[in-house]
Amino acid sequence: MEVDYYKILGLHRDATSDQIRRAYRSKAKLYHPDINNTPNAKLLFQLVNEAYQILTNPDKRKWYDFKLKYPSTTGARQPDRHRTSTYASYYKAYTYQQQQKQEEKESANYKKTLLDNILFYFLVFAGAMAIIFSALDMISEKVNMKTASGLVFGVWFLLLMFWGWNLLSKK
Repeated sequence: MEVDYYKILGLHRDATSDQIRRAYRSKAKLYHPDINNTPNAKLLFQLVNEAYQILTNPDKRKWYDFKLKYPSTTGARQPDRHRTSTYASYYKAYTYQQQQKQEEKESANYKKTLLDNILFYFLVFAGAMAIIFSALDMISEKVNMKTASGLVFGVWFLLLMFWGWNLLSKK
């Protein structure tokens, strides 16, 4: 068997009819050709619809589960080549769509991490400059409240930056 309807809907084989219905609705909204403009949307929607039709009918689901459990006993005759190729194209389109989603998610995560790192190092540089300029003012002038507050601000700013970065990196 080339197509795993449970995998298409993202379910375990012991899923209830309510879980199947919820999974179908979420996948149908995702792959409906009126909403999804990708070239494979129609094939994916048909595959999700077929999975729903099989898994919600108790008799068809029982037979499908039997075929999954004992594939050699149910394959007495050769499958129809056209139907098999259609299933294969549906499944190929589905896996291609899933790979694209995963790549987009990884790309977005990489961009977010890169932006976070750039912003963090810029702010650390700004805090270090505040400390350095406050220390230079303290050396060149008499210590007053303005120069001391700049130094205290820079130190607290850096401490808060590193503390926040440490919290974010633990997630």
